[in-house]
Amino acid sequence: MKMTQRDIDILEFINEFWFCEITQIEQKFDLKKPRSYQIMQRLIKEKLVIHERVFHGRNGIYYLSKQGASHFDLPAMSNVPIAIYDHQLAIIDIYFKLMHLHPEAQWISERRLKRERFAKGIGRLGHISDGLLVFPVDKQIAIEVELTMKGKLRLEKIFKAYASQLEIKEIWYFCSPEILPKMQKAAEKRPYIKIHRL
Repeated sequence: MKMTQRDIDILEFINEFWFCEITQIEQKFDLKKPRSYQIMQRLIKEKLVIHERVFHGRNGIYYLSKQGASHFDLPAMSNVPIAIYDHQLAIIDIYFKLMHLHPEAQWISERRLKRERFAKGIGRLGHISDGLLVFPVDKQIAIEVELTMKGKLRLEKIFKAYASQLEIKEIWYFCSPEILPKMQKAAEKRPYIKIHRL
């Protein structure tokens, strides 16, 4: 199979976020059904993509096979992360929102941030954001998506870790409505932390 540039772009998009749903592929690449399904079925047939239905009554997800991931520098997903399933999908939705609002910025995924940190020999120390928004004027904003409230000590540790990262100018938290007031309270004395409703 000869891959088109769009095929490559779709594979790269999926791999940056571990996995995604068909609706997110359609949104990213301006595709409509049944064309989107035709493209994905072709990539599945070529053993580049795996489709799996994780929860009954919900869209299945697409992720790269080892063969598909071999075309890129991020590894294939070894197993579906059930514990952070909704969190990962929420990150993609925030990515779309932020790239629409800030088209001049570059998005760096959590997977890439981890890879860069390990490549520098830093290892697993320290907190890594869900994404990083990098602006042309040398401004970096860490993006966090919170669906549930973290413990106070853990949250304090994360806040302090960010305070020492001088290259990050702000942290934008996108929180579920249930935890929004608590997060606003936790961050009220830190002007570099902005709390938004998810």
